[in-house]
Amino acid sequence: MTAAARRPTLSWLGALLLSVAGSGCGASGAVSPSGTAIGVICIPVSCLSGAVFDGPLTVGNSDPQSLTITACRNGACPYTTLRFDPTQSRFVGRILGPLTVDISLDTRSVPARLFVHLAGQPELLVDGDLYELKVQNASGASLLALSSAVTYRRTRLSDPSCTADCISAVLSAQ
Repeated sequence: MTAAARRPTLSWLGALLLSVAGSGCGASGAVSPSGTAIGVICIPVSCLSGAVFDGPLTVGNSDPQSLTITACRNGACPYTTLRFDPTQSRFVGRILGPLTVDISLDTRSVPARLFVHLAGQPELLVDGDLYELKVQNASGASLLALSSAVTYRRTRLSDPSCTADCISAVLSAQ
């Protein structure tokens, strides 16, 4: 292969490497809700930055793998179904993307225990953020529906490598 023939591949690879390097946690920072650039803040160890729901869920005769979980922050509403994870003895789901969500459903008790963590970068979390959480069974019946504008709690955790506060909110069914 000639040098001229390799050049397009190398320029494509170079562009990919530059875009990956530029998307890290370096000086590029993040964009705040107001649109201004701000620095990236670390998240302390054991901090669930964002919002958390941890509560009972009555699933009845519904197959947990047929449930649809929709988790929203400020109108961004990804959804997923669950799969059984034998290593945890529970049903789990994970959404990656602009809104990362981790879900765990433990059906060993009645009612079942639902844990949902809607992760958030601390520098982008603003008091008044609107969270919604919905769980529907296969026929579309609602098993859980909550909506809450939150005020975040700022907590100092003991993490020698990160002095930032843990910024989190607790969601509850009313």
